[in-house]
Amino acid sequence: MIDNALNAAACPICYASDGRWLKRGYYVKCSNCKVAFRKHKESAAELQEYWQNGFWTNEEIEKRKNREPVFRDAFELLSKQKPGGGSVLDIGCGIGTFLAVCREGGWRVTGVEPSLIACEVARREYGLELINESFSSARLRGKKFDAIFAAQVLHHLPDPAAFLAEVDGVLADDGIVILRTPNLIALELSLFIQYLLGRKNEFFCGPALYTFHPKTLSLLFRRLHFRQITFVNSRPYLEMPAVLRDERRSLDTNLRRLALIAIKLGSYGAVQAIQKLSLGRAVVGPSVFVVAQK
Repeated sequence: MIDNALNAAACPICYASDGRWLKRGYYVKCSNCKVAFRKHKESAAELQEYWQNGFWTNEEIEKRKNREPVFRDAFELLSKQKPGGGSVLDIGCGIGTFLAVCREGGWRVTGVEPSLIACEVARREYGLELINESFSSARLRGKKFDAIFAAQVLHHLPDPAAFLAEVDGVLADDGIVILRTPNLIALELSLFIQYLLGRKNEFFCGPALYTFHPKTLSLLFRRLHFRQITFVNSRPYLEMPAVLRDERRSLDTNLRRLALIAIKLGSYGAVQAIQKLSLGRAVVGPSVFVVAQK
């Protein structure tokens, strides 16, 4: 996808100087626009190798299949905004689970995914023919989509503003963009924990260059003249106990997974209650859906 270098002398979102940055583990946080970002990134070759081959293990593919409830939530958001259906583009669509849900709901679907492994799984599991390359508006020249979706993509990109500008270029005049991304409000402490654990790349399912605050995301979309930006807590991904899939896994492993599921569900219930009590103003879940309307 977009691969411009981060500028270590200024915030890549609002261009504030490093005199306004706060140290957050591997990241710095801009006190102006509230984004946390890494000043240094992997080379283009390293990123390409990781996303093409290193990320898509058999275990990760199984996880993606089990995350269908999250994608059904995203489809519910989409259906509320666009009850009449239409065309949807999923950028960085992985194995195509969201597209399969949309197709089931009557939408015309297009997916872009740079990993050949993921594209092959999408064809085998869902009968989807994806565009096997990095997203570029030039590749889709002349096409306009009623909705564009990207889950866990934006925070991995060196230039989020340029990416969203390209997204805007293939969005219909009354179109909607839905993103799923980590939420800095909930995860700021986690940036310190990530650093202590030495998990620079794995902590956010790959080499994350940013963790966005809702204020940052609102700024990015308003620059592109989106008139309505809302945030919704995303339900967590739940990794089911391994005994349901592989009896060779230990009881301890399964108990740990059950405990993690309980924690995640309890936390999700709490953040949903906070949002309801705040009349929608406080969206503090670790991952959020950003819904932006032209």
